[in-house]
Amino acid sequence: MPAQLEFKNVEGRRLGLAALDDAQSLAVTTTFGDVDTGLKHAEQGVDVRCELLTVARATQPEVAAAVVAAADKLTKAKGLLPAQPGVMLPEVLAEDSLSVHHGLLIAPYLWGGQVPQLPEEGRLTLVCQLLMLTDSEYAYAVEEGVAKLQEAVAEQGVDILDWKRAG
Repeated sequence: MPAQLEFKNVEGRRLGLAALDDAQSLAVTTTFGDVDTGLKHAEQGVDVRCELLTVARATQPEVAAAVVAAADKLTKAKGLLPAQPGVMLPEVLAEDSLSVHHGLLIAPYLWGGQVPQLPEEGRLTLVCQLLMLTDSEYAYAVEEGVAKLQEAVAEQGVDILDWKRAG
């Protein structure tokens, strides 16, 4: 992790929270790996699980609410919605003060390389980053695809860490 984590229980979930540079906050689940979202490693034949992480220029309660809501949505899907990069989560947050309401799971970019993996008995636990999207970004991803959205965000210089951005 890029910072020292403080561990708290938030809405029934154990989270690691941190304040980062540039007024950024980080939240990561610590027990979501216990939830089976239906993924198996093809070569190793073990379950693949994940922890959810998000980073934003938002408050710690806001980033905590986002990962809790995403974890709840995936848990309620009972394996029909896999926790893997490319999965979109509609209507994750309903916070009026934020312009982002939808989630997209991506491979984390915080480490600048290989995604951390924790091999455990009978399973492999990875980290998925929750990227929060505005209504228009979400609609674009639905119509054009996640790859096209990521290209457009990069080309237009969209500040994805700003949860109050226009859109």
